[in-house]
Amino acid sequence: MQIEIPDDLRFLSELYVSDASDAWLLAEYPSSNSDQTIFRNTTSFIIHDPFPPPPRELLTSLGPHHLMCCWGQHVPVTSQIAPPEILLDHWQQVFGDSGRPVWKPFDESESFIPLFPHQSLTAQQQVIDPVVNYELHSKEVIAQIDCPQAKVYDAIQYPCIVKLSHGYAGLGNFLLRTDADESAVHTELEKHWPDATLVINSVIENIVGDYGVQFYLRRDGSIVWLGLTEQHFNENNKWCGGTYSENLQTSLIEPFKLIVTATAAHLHSRGGFGVIGIDILRDRDGSCFLVDVNPRLTGITPFLMASRIFKKEHAYTEGVYQASFRFSGSLEDLIKQANAYEDCRVLVLSAFVESPDDNPTTICHISVSSKFRTRNLEVLDQLATN
Repeated sequence: MQIEIPDDLRFLSELYVSDASDAWLLAEYPSSNSDQTIFRNTTSFIIHDPFPPPPRELLTSLGPHHLMCCWGQHVPVTSQIAPPEILLDHWQQVFGDSGRPVWKPFDESESFIPLFPHQSLTAQQQVIDPVVNYELHSKEVIAQIDCPQAKVYDAIQYPCIVKLSHGYAGLGNFLLRTDADESAVHTELEKHWPDATLVINSVIENIVGDYGVQFYLRRDGSIVWLGLTEQHFNENNKWCGGTYSENLQTSLIEPFKLIVTATAAHLHSRGGFGVIGIDILRDRDGSCFLVDVNPRLTGITPFLMASRIFKKEHAYTEGVYQASFRFSGSLEDLIKQANAYEDCRVLVLSAFVESPDDNPTTICHISVSSKFRTRNLEVLDQLATN
């Protein structure tokens, strides 16, 4: 199967307009345990949110707004809360007029491109049948794809990874090496998700690379390569960002091709289409393994699309993305400081002000792109100590 590598693609809506021209991007996850969002999956299409539930600002602002960055204007976007005007102006300044998305208030009579199947919408309102989409979002789908991957165990045996079938961002994954680990996981699951379906995988050892690979799967089954990032996880194994390096964008296509095409073929056979994010591990021998499939825009997608633009328009070949970054100051202060750099591009993908009083703190998803990885990290440090 051929993989198209586009040179002139800027925004994701350029792809979706051919496959879902009458739908809007619903840039908001549902929740199964939060009452802070209007999009709730309480009895169907359960999503394994963390406990306690994500804060309202994360569900309704920080998360959905950043997915509108680098979306473009070919397909409208919607969410419970409109992105702040200052953020839209920032994107317009960075990417030009076409980089400002067409946001519309949520209208329950429309049809949508969802990130995850929604209980509150009819099947006819979702561009992929929600029952099928829910199955494709399950960790169980990985074993159905004919490519190298971790072994699937019928029961726990150490060491192993236990995954909630519909967790996300690493929140539903547990590494078990001892009886104490197993006991702690059982306690947590009994408390929060006693009915959850679990997938148990072997541990892949000697990992030298953890990559988030992105491609667009057209309705006709063809593949458009978007690129990849190296993934970052915090001390709790929660995904928190990643890095972009131009020299990896083509050099790893061939090693990853088997996994990409096998994943695309399976999802296409089930009726899936759109942006697909897959996680691939590479060991010291160069062997590659599929460890996750996310048939949707993921947290890293907008950063990857922005990195493509910055590379082409500014020759910035390195980038770093940090989720839930804390900046001491207002959003206006942050954007002003971001615009002051001349040798790099600081992009605010989404933000909310945690403390709107005299001493505000802005929580944001942010990236820095330049010609040097060291410079990107230096700028992040400067912003963190502002």
